[in-house]
Amino acid sequence: MKILCFIPARKNSKGIKNKNLSKIKNKPLIYYTLQVASKLKNVYTFLSTDSKKIKSYSNKYLKNKIDYLRPSKISGDNSPLYLAIKHGLDWLKKNKSFEFDAILVLQPTTPVRKISNLNKAIKFFKKKNISSLVSVVPMKEHPYECIELKNKKWKYIKKSLRKKVIGRQQYKKNFYFIDGDFYLVKTDYYLKHKTLTKENITEFYIQKKWPIDIDYKDDLKVAEAFL
Repeated sequence: MKILCFIPARKNSKGIKNKNLSKIKNKPLIYYTLQVASKLKNVYTFLSTDSKKIKSYSNKYLKNKIDYLRPSKISGDNSPLYLAIKHGLDWLKKNKSFEFDAILVLQPTTPVRKISNLNKAIKFFKKKNISSLVSVVPMKEHPYECIELKNKKWKYIKKSLRKKVIGRQQYKKNFYFIDGDFYLVKTDYYLKHKTLTKENITEFYIQKKWPIDIDYKDDLKVAEAFL
């Protein structure tokens, strides 16, 4: 099975300016995902960025150095990831005659990963012949305690069975959070559905560790403690 490791790394970000180049322990954020990707076996790594600076830095660590820049028209805040992946696949097919059976998406905003865990997930994906596999962790906040507040009015997001829940320790262990550690999908499935996750198709790879997701400056400090 030919797997493409797709790393999306736009230059703009709402929460942190130039987030992918923000420093954690004197290394740019994207460095940690590049390091993990470089250690994966039998996987072709492809960086999708609209930034010449990010591309130049990343080429120092990529085994497959490609002179590719993502078009600005599909690099905006509201641009679907699907368009970036589809454009990358088309570019590789046209310019390198490369085609892939599956796509592994590693977002730089999740810098704390274990290579051994990714290898196990890939092995599981292949063995079970899965169309879509996504990493999840048990939820910290139970959905029965989550509310929607709007115009001073509020309501529980999850109402069903709420009366049966007495204490936190009695919550059933069947609620999980998609942690963003990795997304692994078959290419034909992705091109058909245009989404990484789909109900009744996507299967989940359960992890114990809570993810470090970089959205705000304080998240950079938290990540330092785990790297």
